[in-house]
Amino acid sequence: MTSHALRIGIFRSVFELFGIVLVRFRPVQRVWGAGLIAVNAACLLFIEHIEAQVTLGAVGVAVLAQALIYQRLRFIRLLGVAHFVWIPMLTWIALRLDTLPKEETAFHGWLLMLIATNTVCLAIDAWDATRFVLGERRPYYAW
Repeated sequence: MTSHALRIGIFRSVFELFGIVLVRFRPVQRVWGAGLIAVNAACLLFIEHIEAQVTLGAVGVAVLAQALIYQRLRFIRLLGVAHFVWIPMLTWIALRLDTLPKEETAFHGWLLMLIATNTVCLAIDAWDATRFVLGERRPYYAW
């Protein structure tokens, strides 16, 4: 464990991660990050549905895992591996789409947006992980 990990708590790690995404990223990346956060946070609007509850849990686990990685290694290209919990969630939601009530158009639309947004994010995460494996291991943003 680095000395940095000893000085920074989990809540501060989460705060710094969101700060980097929403304040330090370049404009296009910042808009993407804000959109990703918004689409996932929209689960709170539909929290009475099991799909939204599962999304909230998966997002919580991913943020916690990212905070733990950030505590130890800073803002590196491996942070996105924490989104692996989205793969079974998105598969399960996609398989359920046809069974959900069609009259709930806002809920259905959110699910489609969630699947699309998080799938693109997973592709970006895979690219970042590849770059890490190929040698880009230094932190590339700092709070």
